[in-house]
Amino acid sequence: MYVSLIMMHTFLLIATLLLADQPATSPPVETAAADQDAQTLRDEQAIAAHMLEGEGLNEASLPRYLWPALVEREAELRRLRLRLADLEVRLADIDAALAEMQDFVLDHDRYGDDFSQYRLVRRQAEQEARRQAALEHRARRQLKDQQRAAAQAAKQDEAKVVAKGRNMQETLRKMNFGLIGEDVWSGRSAYAYARVDKPTETVRYDPTPYGGTRVVTQTRTELDWSKMTISGSVLNAAKGTRNIGIAFAFFDEFGNQIGAETVVVNNARPGVPYPFTQKLDMAGTKPFASSTSWVLFSDPITPPAAAPQQAGAATP
Repeated sequence: MYVSLIMMHTFLLIATLLLADQPATSPPVETAAADQDAQTLRDEQAIAAHMLEGEGLNEASLPRYLWPALVEREAELRRLRLRLADLEVRLADIDAALAEMQDFVLDHDRYGDDFSQYRLVRRQAEQEARRQAALEHRARRQLKDQQRAAAQAAKQDEAKVVAKGRNMQETLRKMNFGLIGEDVWSGRSAYAYARVDKPTETVRYDPTPYGGTRVVTQTRTELDWSKMTISGSVLNAAKGTRNIGIAFAFFDEFGNQIGAETVVVNNARPGVPYPFTQKLDMAGTKPFASSTSWVLFSDPITPPAAAPQQAGAATP
């Protein structure tokens, strides 16, 4: 009782001081709030010091008296924290029960006045919700497993394709195929010039008693350097079927182009060599000195199932 009177007297004294110290003009809001917080802290410290002095503790107290006081304060704080936690749990239960009652009041038209029946239906609905959540969780986990398995299978397939492609390249090189570009390979080519028969006349003298000359006609085969035949093979090393076009060019010893030809292979399937034979005109009087080749185009063919529908076509 005595302590309560002292605390009341202290509060009245603090309130009087606060009222007496109010400024004539109101300070800004932030400054007033900061001053209020500082004043509240000082007030709490003053009350705490007054209560400790009431228990015989002050700045001159010995450490052997302070330690038991601190231990007692800590024990009291632990009891208060446990009590507060228990009250929070009970408050949560009360809030849950209140929310349930509020839901029951709101759902009165649907479930009627039977609160026990309402709780049963509510419990069944929660169980169904948990079951649906478990099913969704299982479905998501199965989907992730399937995606992981599909990704792993795709990696394995890609590794097989890479290994197959590497093995294919080694095999093609052993078969004397050369890479032109864009996964197009060309086999060893052969070239042949046309042959032409030219008649020649030879004048002969016969040393016979009657003497005389005669003309003998003979036929001689020569190469026609203006006509050439090229043969070889083309291979598509890509994954899909493509239309492929390759250009060949021929040069003389001075670097002048004396002939050219284009080879087109439609619907070239992967890994299949396609032989070709082409005839071309040459602007030379002797064999060509060098040649080169390159890929003109390599267009993939869209499967009929993946081709876009034509305008005006009926959609099933």
